Amino acid sequence: MSTLKGVFLLCVAALGVACASSSAPPSSNAASTPAVPRCRGTLGIEATPAPKQGKGAVIAEVLPGGPAAAADLRVGDLVEQIGSTRLANACEFSDLAYNRPCEPVRVLVARDGAVVEVRLTPVDQTAFYEKGCRDGIASACFRQGWLLWDRKGGTNSERTLELLESACKAGSAEACAYDGLILMDSADRGGQALPVLERACELSSAGGCANLAFLYATGKLVTKDDRRSASLYAKSCDLGDPQGCYNAGLMAENGRGVSHDAARAATLYGEACQTGSATGCTNLGFLYENGRGVRTDKARAFELYQSGCEGSSCQPSNLGGCLNVGRAYRDGIGVEKDEAQAAGIFREACDRKVNPDDIHAAENGSRACSLLGGLYLAGDGIEKDLDKGRELSELGCERGDSWGCFNAAAVYGAGSGVPADAAKADSFLDLACKGGDGEGCYDLAIAYEKGNGVARDKKRGTELRRKACELGFEKGCPKKAH
Repeated sequence: MSTLKGVFLLCVAALGVACASSSAPPSSNAASTPAVPRCRGTLGIEATPAPKQGKGAVIAEVLPGGPAAAADLRVGDLVEQIGSTRLANACEFSDLAYNRPCEPVRVLVARDGAVVEVRLTPVDQTAFYEKGCRDGIASACFRQGWLLWDRKGGTNSERTLELLESACKAGSAEACAYDGLILMDSADRGGQALPVLERACELSSAGGCANLAFLYATGKLVTKDDRRSASLYAKSCDLGDPQGCYNAGLMAENGRGVSHDAARAATLYGEACQTGSATGCTNLGFLYENGRGVRTDKARAFELYQSGCEGSSCQPSNLGGCLNVGRAYRDGIGVEKDEAQAAGIFREACDRKVNPDDIHAAENGSRACSLLGGLYLAGDGIEKDLDKGRELSELGCERGDSWGCFNAAAVYGAGSGVPADAAKADSFLDLACKGGDGEGCYDLAIAYEKGNGVARDKKRGTELRRKACELGFEKGCPKKAH
């Protein structure tokens, strides 16, 4: 019968994640909106990501009549700080340059090797962009549509699309990117997304290139083409999009559309992590832990897992990074062993509400429950609690995690805190096997061969051994003749 296990390695793999430009949408949480109207202001600047490995955002346009124009800020200036915040990436610029109180704010920019300090007083963005759009400024029309954009994709008005489409035609790359993103998910206008995203990418929108790559990676609206997708993700990365770099790295790591190249993947994950991709940090940590494409450095891996878990303005906390931080504490990987700390991390991850913007959040949350259950069952470094361990393992299994199913099978097979029940153990092994756990398939094969908890069935046992082998569990593979 199976014995408890819990060792695992996590590498985030979700190629083709669609994303908009790095300009995040305004918050629309009505519950937190003050009863008294307040000014939501803009600095009157459009910016792009800083050069690779750089911090801040580069001014691409200074809108006439705005605060930045009045302070003589210029195209090409590197915005390094707004208020008290030193900008780590372009996403932080977006968070601080729009939807802000209309109160004076200190801004630092780098220009020709010198630092220029200005004090800007934001103006009401709705009125400012409405006037700019009437005056024929494409980026102002884009921002009007951007302010109306519903990121959930359910209630975008015709006015939103009208503004984005007109701004796109007038040459706004980001308007094309957002217009294409909305059209991608439109039930009746999906076919219009491709030429719009192609225009966005041609106009050097990083988000536009990333979303066009997503279509080719997944075969949505177009014929699937990994080579084309890889090229577009690489261009998106070159233009500064963190998720473009992440996906380009994933394609290099998996050899999709490009040659398999772990060193190249590490470089791209590094660029993704530096520019704000939490998943990029997590995956780079995985490479450092296992010495793939880089020299093994478990302490560096731990730091990167922490960065992935913390998240950034560009991407929320990556639960996969958090689980690897917990695993590092549990097993002493790059950090001093601390099972109690690991248990706390697994508990938070198990209880965390699923964030749809975090890749594989539901699966990782389920895995966290299973891993916490494993700690309670083993009692290694924390107080042993068989009831909690079983309940958490079953919870993980119920949520679809094969590890939880396997550990629950071990509990019932051994009678750990419950009466031994071979039939129930086998039912959990069946779930583990169906979930892709090779050892679960193997143990279930043994049960069928011996008739332990199930009717004896050697043919079924042979089938399960074969599946275990296919899933990488070597004991299930036929022995080679010598």
